Order: sequence, then C-alpha cells, then structure tokens
Amino acid sequence: MTTLLKLHGDNRWAEQVERCRSSIAQSDYHGVDRFFCLYGGMGSLNDVILQSGGVTPAEDNERFDALRTDAWKQANALAR
Repeated sequence: MTTLLKLHGDNRWAEQVERCRSSIAQSDYHGVDRFFCLYGGMGSLNDVILQSGGVTPAEDNERFDALRTDAWKQANALAR
C-alpha cells in the first residue's frame, strides 16, 4: 500500500499506513487500533483514489483497493 501511495504522491497516507504497519510488526496492538481509525468517516483511507498528473490509473487503483481490503482483513484477524 505504501509503495503505491508514494508512487502517486500521497505521502501523508503512506506515512500513516507505515506507522501502523511498523507498530504491528513490533507487536504493538495500538497499530491495529490506529489502522482501524484510518477507515472512519469522510476523507478516510476508503476514499483514497490514486492519481498521477490528473490521470486516474485503473490498474493501480484496482491493486490498491485489493491491498486495502486485504489489510483490513488482516487487521480484523489480529483484533480477534
């Protein structure tokens, strides 16, 4: 996820996702909580659409959506 976000210049989201990933990798459960918070409300990670130079690359957005869905599923599994 972070690679695609950075590729399309969305460093703010990339940093937030990476912070969660890093916490989880260190067995810090707060990383899971923070990750879930990224999905809440308008302007959330769910609303991110990757763009480059005014173009919305379908393939990258499909890949990002799949990664975002998989990350959500993994976070849910960790939360159990």
